[in-house]
Amino acid sequence: MGKSPKGKGKGSKGKSKSPNSKGSKGKNVPEEPPIERGMQTDPDSFCYMCCVEFSDGAAIQAHTLLMDHRPPYDISHQRCRGCKETVFMKWAEKHKCCLAKAAYLRHISSNVSLPGGPPYRCLFCRSRPFNSRSELTVHLLAYHRPQRQPGVCGMCSFTFTEPLPPPPPPVPPPPANADEATLQQYTKDVKKVAELRMCEFEYAEVAPGLLDLHNHCARVHVPAYTLLLRQKLLMDFHLREPFACVICGQVFNSNVEYHAHIICRHATDIAVKEELRICSICSKGIRSEDCFNQHVKRRHEEPIAHLADLWISRELMMNAVDAGQVCTTCWEVLPNATQLQAHILVAHTSTNPLVCGWCNLEFTAYPDPLVAFPIFLNHERNHARVLHSQALESKRTFDPVPELLNEDFSAEAIAAMLAAQAEGDASKSSKSPKSKSGKSKGKGKDKSKGKSSPKKKK
Repeated sequence: MGKSPKGKGKGSKGKSKSPNSKGSKGKNVPEEPPIERGMQTDPDSFCYMCCVEFSDGAAIQAHTLLMDHRPPYDISHQRCRGCKETVFMKWAEKHKCCLAKAAYLRHISSNVSLPGGPPYRCLFCRSRPFNSRSELTVHLLAYHRPQRQPGVCGMCSFTFTEPLPPPPPPVPPPPANADEATLQQYTKDVKKVAELRMCEFEYAEVAPGLLDLHNHCARVHVPAYTLLLRQKLLMDFHLREPFACVICGQVFNSNVEYHAHIICRHATDIAVKEELRICSICSKGIRSEDCFNQHVKRRHEEPIAHLADLWISRELMMNAVDAGQVCTTCWEVLPNATQLQAHILVAHTSTNPLVCGWCNLEFTAYPDPLVAFPIFLNHERNHARVLHSQALESKRTFDPVPELLNEDFSAEAIAAMLAAQAEGDASKSSKSPKSKSGKSKGKGKDKSKGKSSPKKKK
């Protein structure tokens, strides 16, 4: 077992009484750097399928996307999915297809390609990060829709506790007979104080009501948009661009343009208004898609751009991503490198969004794909357990292997899951959204539902 870093003889005089310090004072044995649980001291650029170190996260993603790891190929010889050549593992990173793909991924994840921040951070909510671009899209439609009723989800009738508005800034009001210059200065001072208040640390905490809305969207709305994106990615390569709209497929140049497009184009209260190109903010009808984008750019992007500049200047957000944690194909954020590599192998090496690219297991038997997709996500996370075990063996992590998730795809198991979900929704709707007891019961049911007896596939 490694010695504590507090046992160094030259550390501090007050720690000389430690029993470890006596034995380590006269030795020149180098000590391992302290590794805090859940944190990495170095970027993780290790392929857990091949047990080979790469230069960076972009090279890992290019290798995982292009190299076929399945039999008859092994860790010594692999086949490139791009040019169909068999590549010796020693030269896999230097292969022409991997070099080109890694260069593209480095470019698309740098600050050159991500003005206004990455496509999973909400510019309205103090650059709050989400788990994917699809989840950010759902959040914009469910919470920031202009015509949304207070306390009601913008995509359905789900109710939650609306957060209280912030108190007015402590700026003395102008006199009643103030001139126009004084009123303009007062408006600037109020805006400046409000921006400084938003940057304070206590405003980073998400309100309980918004957490309820977030959990509701993650369970009800996000899987549909995620499945839609994965299906479209198989046909439209341009959707891999960071600011490509999940709904209509248009590609934009910045996170500011993406936010403005989602709010103005797809956040209308009536579906026919979206077909008629009616702006959801100013209710102005536009005759063509190009004119609509110009209207949004001239009229509605400036305040959003100001917020993006504010978060970047205050170092609350970076306009770059870590390719060791963010999938640059669908822009989903994974908690660690093992889950990222499993996600790429399962989701982005298959020709069907409900067929596993790792083991070719199909989840297409059930007629409703929205019911099968959450089970497919459990299957994806269970594959990550294999890579997590490899990380434990190579001492690259100290976290225990996650529990096995439910993969039972039988009709009885799906019926029981839907019944439990309907029962949980009914119990939540019967309670007032401001009642804490109703929320705690709903959360308890969600936890018990997730602990259903798993069925191990082999």
